[in-house]
Order: sequence, then structure tokens, then C-alpha cells
Amino acid sequence: MGLVKVLPSNISNLIAAGEVIQRPSSAVKELMENSVDAGAKNISVNISNGGRTLIQVIDDGCGMGREDALLCFERHATSKIKSAEDIARIGTFGFRGEALSSIVSVADVELKTRRECDEIGICVSYRNGEFKGEEAVSCPVGTIFEIRDIFFNIPARRRFLKSDVAEFSHITSEFLRVALTRTEINFKLTHNGKTIYHLNAVQNIKQRIQNVIGRELTSKLAEVNTQTNLIDIQGFIGTPDAARKVASNQYLFVNKRFFRSPYLHKAICRAYENLIPEGYSPSYFLYLDIDLERVDVNIHPTKTEIKFEDEQTIFQIVLSAIRESIGRNSFGPSIDFDLEGTPEIPTLSQGNSHPGYTPKMGVDYSNLFNPFTDGIKNFESEGFDSYKKQSAINENITETSGSLFNGKRPYSESIGDPFTQHTNLIVHNKYIVTTVKSGLLLINIKRAYFRILYERYMNMLQNDSIIAQQTLFPQEVTLPLETYTTLIDNLDNLSKYGFDIEDLGDNRININALPDGYVNDKESLASYIEQFAELLREGDVINEYTSSVAARLARGGSMGKFVISNNEAQILVDQLFACSEPSFTPEGKKCMTIITIDQLESILSN
Repeated sequence: MGLVKVLPSNISNLIAAGEVIQRPSSAVKELMENSVDAGAKNISVNISNGGRTLIQVIDDGCGMGREDALLCFERHATSKIKSAEDIARIGTFGFRGEALSSIVSVADVELKTRRECDEIGICVSYRNGEFKGEEAVSCPVGTIFEIRDIFFNIPARRRFLKSDVAEFSHITSEFLRVALTRTEINFKLTHNGKTIYHLNAVQNIKQRIQNVIGRELTSKLAEVNTQTNLIDIQGFIGTPDAARKVASNQYLFVNKRFFRSPYLHKAICRAYENLIPEGYSPSYFLYLDIDLERVDVNIHPTKTEIKFEDEQTIFQIVLSAIRESIGRNSFGPSIDFDLEGTPEIPTLSQGNSHPGYTPKMGVDYSNLFNPFTDGIKNFESEGFDSYKKQSAINENITETSGSLFNGKRPYSESIGDPFTQHTNLIVHNKYIVTTVKSGLLLINIKRAYFRILYERYMNMLQNDSIIAQQTLFPQEVTLPLETYTTLIDNLDNLSKYGFDIEDLGDNRININALPDGYVNDKESLASYIEQFAELLREGDVINEYTSSVAARLARGGSMGKFVISNNEAQILVDQLFACSEPSFTPEGKKCMTIITIDQLESILSN
């Protein structure tokens, strides 16, 4: 008997369902797209427990008659493709005819629908993947889909679902991707009976964007408007000062269909070169209109990946459109006339005009100050060996290249005691420069603070004792609705990590306390909160490994703006060298480097 066999339909359907319905948000996407294709003017999405127990989508579209209501659950049943030629010009959303058959394979489903020409509607139900029956019902014009207990018959898939917060975050993303393309439709999203979004129909895209992300963030958007023979690009891009480390508010649409494209994302980021810090990402809402025959939306079951006929040309058009908008709105680099805190260029007079003369610069320091004998607080962590076992990055660094100081303190015999009766030069509040036995030591302030906070939080988490620092005055912050909802649903979790947040309603919160070590300035607060909300949406932070949580907390704390004095710089240096691994951040990036005397002589030899 041969080894090849044809799978029975119940197994092949489950495999096909896994390609289309990957998580509850996939079902929401498919049903919302069907509602849009049905011409609905009102679409409501009701969710319970992150979509695990209930997904309900209600619309007032054209509805279906009895024959269509029964046939729509068959595999590849669709009303949108009648011939092979139609595949080359797809302008609707749900054209494959796979969504409903996939959903009934992994969940219990009930459909109620009625056309305007019918006096009574029909209810069709499926249980355990099998048709259970039909009956006449009284219902409004349109369609009501109810999906219950998704993946009940695939325990492995259900077990790998993330927390309710994380799954609902994915649902919210799919909801917004549809809502941001259809300004003429009223959308509503509820979770466990609580209204999350209620988006009324608006006149233009910018009004819809404002309803989604808020007035404050919308004010930091600039318009993009480019027409070419190949493609039209409209939409909005964020100003450089609105860029964030956490990638958010990044949307690409083609012919009103959301899609992902790392290639075009690269074009957008290239337009911001030298305008935003390394590691930051801009916001954008870009709508591309192109001839249907020049784009293929049929290359992936979820239809989020597409292929353009001339991708390289579109890359250049997108790049040019963004650069044009940046230039038109004067976002480009300009001369910085604020010279406060920068080194003074010496002016030569007749009495000191010889080439070798350089006036002495005054520096605020005390020759009597020694950080290693004057009681500087030592934050050296205990039990750090467990971290080394968990962190493959640092193990690889230690094994391949070694610590910058070969595992010894920098004030050991190999370097000497570099800081006794010496001072530090602070460069633009980004770097600390000081002398050591072999030359100059250059320290990256943010990375050093990242390492210090990491070891501090490791120690606190291992002892279950995160310390919160009270703000002098409560800081009020207005947040995008999605971020606000995530935080309010996780106030207990946040308090365990040192955040004391008070709900003020209307997307506003008061921040009364932050984890010890966080910089308390209003601009940094928004970044802290946005980043932590992103972590909560990704999954249950409480269940993360200790080293991962410590790294994430430390990364947030090191995002603030640093303006430090010479004495504060010395304290930072002392705290860094008290760490178990002062040379690298938890991510493996250098905190410091040494410029040797030989290197200095080579630089100045010409």
C-alpha cells in the first residue's frame, strides 16, 4: 500500500482554517470586510474575553436570502469572482470564499440575516464544525454573525493564544485598519460590555485619524499629496519630533486595503534620515491608489501581503513624496543657534596670538572628591549569576570578545584609579569623557544608565521589591484611546512595577509615581507609558522572565532626557563601575570605549 493518501475533509478543512483564521482577530477582520462589501453604513463589533468566548459582528448591509445564507459556508463560495479574468481586477475585500468555511471549522457559529425585500430573516447555525439547522427568525435588515468558543476543537491552537489583553489588542488593530479606510461608515467596538471605540462617519480621512489617535497627535501630522501616471499617494506623515522608539501609528493602504511592506517602510524611513534619532520610527497614514491590474492582492491567505508590478519605481515615488512633504513643511535640519552648554571657541588677541596658545577652560570640580571613598551609593546587584545564565547575549560577548576590562574593575591595576583628583567632561549631555591610565575613556550616558537600571531592577525583581518614586506633582497625560484602554485594564499589573496611575476619564491619566530611577519630565512620560502599554499588548508582562522584565523597565527609564552636572556625572560613572558587567548594555551594546594614547597621537599627527 502506498504512503500517499488524500486527507479527509474534516482534517483538510482544519489545515486550511489555520492559514486564514490564525487568532480571533483574523475572524474579526474577515467579517468586517464582508460587512463593508455588503454596503453597510453601521458596523458594530462586540468582543468578550479577547475573542475567546464571543465575537459578534452586526451590520446593516444588504443581507442574504435563504439560498445564499446556506451556501456561503461552503468552501470557496463567493459572490465576487465569476471568471478567471476577475482575479486580475480585485476591488473588494472578501473574494476568496474561504473565511466562513474556515471559521465554522474552528468555532460554533450562528448567522442571522435578512434582505430588505424579505419580510422575515433566516438563522443558520453550526456546532462542532457541522451544520445544525436553519430556521426563520425576525431580525433587522443586514447580518449578525456570532462566533463562540473559537479553537475549541484545536486545543493546541487555543493554548497558544496570548492573554485577553494581547488578543484584544490584535482585534483593535484589525478594527482600526478597516475603519481608517471607510470614513462614510459608523464603527463601534466593545469589549466585555465596555465601549472602546465609537467612530461616527466623517467627511475626510484626517477627521477619522483624529478620532482614532486624538487631537494632540493629529496636530503633529503633515499632509502628503502626490499624483503620478503610475500611482497616487495621499495621507499624512508624523513630524520628526513625534517619532517614537515603539513603532505605532504606521499604516499603509492600497486601494483602501491595509497591507504590510517592509520594503516601502524602508523608503519612508530613508526620507527621515538625519531627522530622527537612530532606533526611532515615524508615524504615517499613507493611502496608495493604483490601477487594479498593477497590483496582486492574492499572494497570501490573509491578504495583508501584496505585490506591485513595478515595486522599485513605487519605492522611489514614495521616497520622493515623503521628502517633498518634509521639505514643504520645513522639517529639514536647520542651523542650531542655541550655543548654551557647547565648548567655547577661543578668541586670540595680540598678546596671545602664538599658534600654540589655548586659553584654559574653567571646570567645576573638587580635587578633594573621591567617589570611591566619599560614600557614593553602590547599586551593585546581588545574585547576578542567575542573569548571566539567562542572557545569551552577554555570554556570547564574554566568550568571544571579553569585557572591556577583562572582568576587572576599571580602577584595578590594569587601568589604575582613573578618577582620583580628575574631572569629567560632559559632551552635549550624551557622553562623559575622562582620563584613564591608557588614554581617554568615553562613556555613553544613556547606555550607562540603561545598564545601571537593569541591574537595579534585577535585584528588586529577585527580591519582589520594586520601589516607586513619587512625582513632586501629579503629571496629567492625554493618551490615544488604545493606549489608555490598555493601561486602565492593567492598573494592578502596573502598580507591581512601580507605576501609580489614576484614571481621569476621557483618555486622560494622572501619573503619581514611577519606578525608581525614571526621569520625571512630561515629554519622557508619554514615551514611558506608550512603551509599557505596547509591552502589555504584546503579552502578560507578569509572566515574563525576570531578566526580560528588568531589561524592559530599564529601557523605559533610560529613554528620558538627561541634563547632568559634573558631580552627577561622577556618580553615574561610579554606579556604572559598581555593576557586574559595566561594559555592555543588556542588549550587548557598548556602554564605553577607550581611545588610547597611540590612537590620539595618530589622530593629531597630521
